Amino acid sequence: MSSADNQRERKTATILAMDIVGYSQKMSNDEEGTVKQLEICRKVVEEVVQYFRGRVFNTAGDAFMVEFDSTLSAVKGAIEIQKKISTHNQNSPETTSLEFRMGINMGDVVVDGDNLLGEGVNVAARLEGIAPPGGICVSDIVHSVVKGKVPCGFIDKGEQKLKNISHPVRAYYADIGTGSADPKRFKPKARSNKGPYLALAVAIACAVGFYFFQGIQGDIQSGDDFQRIAILPLDAGSDDQSMLNLATGLTQDLSSGLSTAAKKLTIITLKEAPSDLASLYSEIGTRYLITGNIRKAGPNIRISVNLIDTTSMGTIWSKKYDKEFTAANIFSLQDEIVTNVIDSLVGNGAVLAQEVVKEFSTKGTQDLNAYECVNFVRGQYFKVLSAAMHGQGLECLRKAVLNDPEYKEAWALLGHMVAWGYSLYVPFFQAVDKQGLSEAFEAVDNAIRVDKNYARAYATRAELHFYEADWDQMMLNVEKAFELAPGDAYNVGHLSYITVISGFGCKYSSQLKVEFGVDDKACERLERGYKLGFLGHQLDAISSLSFDNYGLGNYYWATSQWQKMLANYQEVPSPDFHWWNMQIGMAYHHLGNQEMAQQHFDAVKAQYLTISPNPISLIEQTFNTWGGRAGNGILVPQVTGILKSYGWD
Repeated sequence: MSSADNQRERKTATILAMDIVGYSQKMSNDEEGTVKQLEICRKVVEEVVQYFRGRVFNTAGDAFMVEFDSTLSAVKGAIEIQKKISTHNQNSPETTSLEFRMGINMGDVVVDGDNLLGEGVNVAARLEGIAPPGGICVSDIVHSVVKGKVPCGFIDKGEQKLKNISHPVRAYYADIGTGSADPKRFKPKARSNKGPYLALAVAIACAVGFYFFQGIQGDIQSGDDFQRIAILPLDAGSDDQSMLNLATGLTQDLSSGLSTAAKKLTIITLKEAPSDLASLYSEIGTRYLITGNIRKAGPNIRISVNLIDTTSMGTIWSKKYDKEFTAANIFSLQDEIVTNVIDSLVGNGAVLAQEVVKEFSTKGTQDLNAYECVNFVRGQYFKVLSAAMHGQGLECLRKAVLNDPEYKEAWALLGHMVAWGYSLYVPFFQAVDKQGLSEAFEAVDNAIRVDKNYARAYATRAELHFYEADWDQMMLNVEKAFELAPGDAYNVGHLSYITVISGFGCKYSSQLKVEFGVDDKACERLERGYKLGFLGHQLDAISSLSFDNYGLGNYYWATSQWQKMLANYQEVPSPDFHWWNMQIGMAYHHLGNQEMAQQHFDAVKAQYLTISPNPISLIEQTFNTWGGRAGNGILVPQVTGILKSYGWD
């Protein structure tokens, strides 16, 4: 913990978190009617909170965060709010009546001006997420304080794994008849508990069957319905960068191979081992763990691999390999390891024999230099995203596809690197101009030529059409990529942020839509992107990726859900990344926390000042790169106005 955290005031408080069910959909169906109902509900909340001596410390459109000194007052106040809103709903049209979910927790909080932070707040917010519509979910400590003292009973829902909470929390539903869902029958949705943010480019390869979306959140398969396998990066036993890259590349390829071989498996590639390996099962439901090491011994490569059952920490299967170090041997080793692991899982009952793909092989390369280049991009560049390494990666990938035109991974990575050369480093520089994107199109087309079912190539092609604001072609490729890999967190998250941004203008006035060229399908894309982002968030069980966070974050920006936007970006802190600081600063601004907004906007300004004495002039270029004027470009007038109020010129 930092000295700044130690100096901040801490206290114990009871937190009530509340949020409207299906708010975005109701706004889409009847914006005017929904806003009127929200104002009525807001007055109810404010009156009841004041009566029970609480304090609303954060709001975000449809959400309220309330602090109480008394736990009993918090629960009584929550019940009273639900009763009053339920009574009001009985006399309101069903299309505009609003229901709140509520979560209540008592715990330690950090005082940040008028705001409150910390696990005490986070647990309340997560309990709200599993509460029934029109209902209340309380933590075990709250239940122990108020049982027998409030006019309702409680339904024990057992220990719940709450997202981003390191320990299970016992949850109880208040047995009140104020909502559309019966708390006795309502089942909390399974939530994955994510660990700390790892690296942007740690690959997660998942294959969990098809998902059918219904409503805003969709009908998503929980982690209990399929087996999770975690893979630790193979230990290179050396600081030699080429060996570290080889270990990274082989780990990711094993992950992809296992996903291809057995469609009911979710493969999670970890960055490092947790302090307690058994926690992989208790915290994120990972039943199996693959560990191993890789060594060079003269002209040979030696690999040792172990498959461990995390429930008992017993070794199910272990084997050592010793072969000449050639690209062909590397790929044949991958296939052999995948086959042995799958066979062991079939024998252990984790995978049904009929679910295993009968014939599969890794279609790699015979060119060791090309393989080392791909590993350099995956093992080094994606971890730091430096401009210098971007140039190195482009150079070696171009050589790789010349030397082996059948190497799909090299083609797909080349397309992705060219695309990011166009977009990622704006406004600082562009390694690739818009005309140069033709090289990226050619690269992904070649990857698809080699493997017509390579989902990530279609995802990159969708991103290229996104930069051209060709929404129809973008969506064709989005749906194709999703069809091919609906359970690949990397793939789904990648699709989410471009789809959301392409629909950003959906919520703006008719005049602005005409001015910025927003088409009639923008709202469809915005909602589709949200569903993809939500699914990606569920699949990414350890927050190893940030694609889904930027998809969800942009959706919350477009729909003015500032508290959710803030919480979303706090999951993936990237203080040196200008886009992260810009977005989290906007969330703080709209929540009224000018001090925190100033800190993040100053961080962006400091970065921009390295290339221009007039940083505000760079905003239009920065935002227009992502989806043109009809995408993030529509934000330019709003963003520049806000930044000027924080001292930008």
